[in-house]
Amino acid sequence: MFSSFGHIAGRQQLFVLSLMIFAQGSAFGATIPYLSVTAIGTLGMSDGAYSLLVIGSSISAVVISVSLGILSDILGDRRHMLIAMSALGFLGYGAIYLFPSVPVFLVATSLVIPFFYATSSLLFASARLQTTDLEPADAASVNATLRAIVSAAWVITPAGLGLALAGSGTMLAAWGLASLFCLFILLSSPLLLKTPPRPPQRDKSAPGFFAALRELAAADMLLRIVSIAAITSTLRLSGTIWPLILTLQLGGGTSDVGLIASMTALVEIPFMLIWAHLLKRYSIVGIIVVAAIGYGAYMSALSLASAPWHIYLLALPGAAFAAALLALPLNYFQDLFPGRPGLGTAFLPINSFLGNALNAAAFAAGSHILGYSGAAWIGVALALSGVGGLLLSKARAAKARN
Repeated sequence: MFSSFGHIAGRQQLFVLSLMIFAQGSAFGATIPYLSVTAIGTLGMSDGAYSLLVIGSSISAVVISVSLGILSDILGDRRHMLIAMSALGFLGYGAIYLFPSVPVFLVATSLVIPFFYATSSLLFASARLQTTDLEPADAASVNATLRAIVSAAWVITPAGLGLALAGSGTMLAAWGLASLFCLFILLSSPLLLKTPPRPPQRDKSAPGFFAALRELAAADMLLRIVSIAAITSTLRLSGTIWPLILTLQLGGGTSDVGLIASMTALVEIPFMLIWAHLLKRYSIVGIIVVAAIGYGAYMSALSLASAPWHIYLLALPGAAFAAALLALPLNYFQDLFPGRPGLGTAFLPINSFLGNALNAAAFAAGSHILGYSGAAWIGVALALSGVGGLLLSKARAAKARN
């Protein structure tokens, strides 16, 4: 199970990239949980303006990440992109910390910081290139382990910040810390990542920018994207409704929400490693299907919860199945384009955007018609529809090969 740690520790470039991935996850973990509190509570942004900001920044992140992912395959050297994107993150987060105001927050969050979001695709694509000499299962295991490092950053950084800034009355210092994480990536890119042996040449074997976009829009690819997004939206829907069920229907407190969220994140990390190890024996589609069905069962049980301790008990199997659905889609998409890790990794922001959209629609319809507990059954339907789409796409791909 821990062989992937050996690969990371034994390869200098992979080890450096793992540190950069932790820093990038920490920058997100330092700010995203406190985004609404800072925008609305500290800076006085209206609810409507904040909603538009979230939509605008999400669209910017998708367009930028996909575009840069495709360009990184064409141009070859990702170091210069990492330097530029992390520099923009340093400036964007730093501007919010030094000049806190609604205009600065709007511009930085919707136009500048989304460029830093693209470092996620660039870092994972760079890591994938460092594992090309490994067996496919070992390479996938390393990728899943790196995804677990992101989860570890989300466990450590928000908790540490919450304790450090508990008495300050404002979370603006989180943006200052995020700028320092960006600075670490900015300095590591030229100083620690290896310089290519010669100036990178354009990869003439890679399709052009618009040809790659057409590949994304192919019918079979859209089926895969929507199927994974449906499964991902189940995780988002669960994260939205279980705190509401716990506090508004079962009499639990906000302290229970914090405890369960922390417990879930801690359980997810070792299970990401377990699922990564299982990739050596089972197909990635099979594991995703099993995990999605298991998470659907968790959602159905969630709808039947009648006491706070039920939510605590269900959090353990829920986190175990969620770990696979968080860690493995990256490998799934990269495996579709083994020679173009930038394009494969660019699916992640698309998946995140569509997952959020499906979650919003499912929650709005489900909570209004069925209530919070009833909305969990929509999550079950989303998980099963995603499973059906994945199995259909796999069957069509097998038929095409024959």
